[in-house]
Amino acid sequence: MDIKQLKYFKTIVDEGGISKAAQVLHMAQPPLSQQLQRLEKELGTTLIKRYTQQWELTETGKILYTHAVQMLQESKIIKQEIQEMEEGLRGTLSIGIAYTCVSYLIKHLNAFREAYPNIFIKVWQGDSSYLEELLIEQKIEFSLMLLPQRLENYQVTCLPEEPFVLVVPLSWKERFSKNTVNLKDIIDYPFLMLGHMKGYSVYENMLSNFHKHQFSPNIVMECKDISTLLSLVASGVGISIVPKSGIQASFKHDIEVLEIENFQLYIEPAIVSLKKNSLTKAARYFLNHFTVE
Repeated sequence: MDIKQLKYFKTIVDEGGISKAAQVLHMAQPPLSQQLQRLEKELGTTLIKRYTQQWELTETGKILYTHAVQMLQESKIIKQEIQEMEEGLRGTLSIGIAYTCVSYLIKHLNAFREAYPNIFIKVWQGDSSYLEELLIEQKIEFSLMLLPQRLENYQVTCLPEEPFVLVVPLSWKERFSKNTVNLKDIIDYPFLMLGHMKGYSVYENMLSNFHKHQFSPNIVMECKDISTLLSLVASGVGISIVPKSGIQASFKHDIEVLEIENFQLYIEPAIVSLKKNSLTKAARYFLNHFTVE
């Protein structure tokens, strides 16, 4: 018994006979009658009692009809879901987001969700070195992260550079009278340092910016997670220097953000995917429509 036989049987019942069913199915009556006979022989039962002028569905026929309706509907749903998955309209989109790039994702998620409401989005978050490992292991399709140092294996779309800024507890606001600061103004404050990332030079470049002015930050803590750093700053533990794009809206009522006059350090965010991997339609849509406001 297969789906085609169930379709034939259901159509015969729905149309009230083989003659009309054959017309609907665009086939001759004899082959349709033979299909019904094969089905009855396979099941070892009479499904339809035939009389001279009429026919009657047997009890076993009623049972089969109920299941046929259900199975044909499920078959239709399965085909539709598979087709939608092949076309990128369903399934899971796994993407990586560096802590410094969350704001870029937020700008474009709503438009993506409207275009692909049945796509389940799985977000892997971490520093850029961790996300690079996930790309290599093919656990994510693409990542919003810092620009890798070696690009030969990657397809890259560069995003605008983002400056680093000083963040201080809101309760310390009165200690900083201007919207900008000089490095010499902050070296005595407890400094929370953005941690070192394997394969990336942000940590070293930040220290270099201090040292070229003959300053050294008063480092009391080190952490890779910007959200944790911002929480610590908001609670008054100290100050920190972070990428401007990494400052999430939820912290803006608890911290003060200041530009740094003599600090020339920027992050280079990018959308990164493996060259050797073919992206799903959903991933391609996301990347093709990723525009920076």
